[in-house]
Amino acid sequence: MKRRGKYLRFADLPFEVRDQLEKLKSSIILRNPNQEQKIILLVSYNEREGTSTVAVNFAESLSQDRKYSILLVDGNTRNPCLHKIFDLDNTVGFSQLITEKIEISETVRNSAIANLFLIPSGKIIYHPSQVFDHVRFKNFLDSAKEQYDFVIFDSSPIGKYYDSIVLASQVNGVILVVQAGRTSWYNIKRAKKILEDKKIPILGAILNRRKYHIPGFIFERFFG
Repeated sequence: MKRRGKYLRFADLPFEVRDQLEKLKSSIILRNPNQEQKIILLVSYNEREGTSTVAVNFAESLSQDRKYSILLVDGNTRNPCLHKIFDLDNTVGFSQLITEKIEISETVRNSAIANLFLIPSGKIIYHPSQVFDHVRFKNFLDSAKEQYDFVIFDSSPIGKYYDSIVLASQVNGVILVVQAGRTSWYNIKRAKKILEDKKIPILGAILNRRKYHIPGFIFERFFG
């Protein structure tokens, strides 16, 4: 199985992409020896910057180390797609978990990748910011931290929906996804400022679909 939906498996990614994901993974693990920062959100400023694909690739890169158990959660309840990538049913998922009295075990799916498990989004939530600050969501995070080594969230774009900011404020850190040639420097700076103003730790940034529109050394200096 090389593809599910539009997703290219980690082992089939170009070497340069795998190398960058491994470097990001190593930097997070090295700065986190006691597993204190284990709930991570991937977010972009705009829609269609490849956040979901990057989230899957990053989660799979973490799962390559067999001592880690990874939970990938589709926190984009407005326009979910992880269930499509893994060709799974989306009837019950994350939205029911934080709005109804059900257990994590009722929503977790096997991804068919060793050590990587998935919770799809479930039904659409039109005002998710209201439930991301709810006691059930906090209880879910506490439970997930006990059961998994890393919890990776996909999310809606931070420049369009406030719920991503609320979600980001509940996790341990954020990885910003930027699509080269599509995201303006103004929006990159705006996303960085939004997160910094809320005192949300930025663990790193991924320059996605790079075609050298944004020189790598400039991008690395900006987030260094």
